[in-house]
Amino acid sequence: MERLCEIYSKFTPKLVVIFGSYARGDYTDQSDIDVLIVSDVFPRDPRKGFAITYSIEFPKVMPIAMNTQVFLKKLEGGSTFILEIIEDGKILCGDEEFKKEVLKKYSEIRRKFKRKGKLWEYMEL
Repeated sequence: MERLCEIYSKFTPKLVVIFGSYARGDYTDQSDIDVLIVSDVFPRDPRKGFAITYSIEFPKVMPIAMNTQVFLKKLEGGSTFILEIIEDGKILCGDEEFKKEVLKKYSEIRRKFKRKGKLWEYMEL
């Protein structure tokens, strides 16, 4: 999986996180490899990010390329998709200061939610 850091290094990623079945360890031969890449160089539209990060050389790798500001906005807004990636995923590499910032924000925001399996519930504090 460290190879993913090498593959995406040209984008100067702030964060590379593997998530889904490979992160949980319950993958099969048919599983794809879900990876979130956060970088300042990605466009704000994630579809355009996919177009520049997907490689037919690695067809099982399904990248989500997210602009740093878009990622932080989603995290701060309590996107359960982002919260789940951080909670269940495995950070492979990235900028150490950014990782600390993300994990700090995550822990602050996570307290506002209750999770039962795949279901997330916002709790009024």
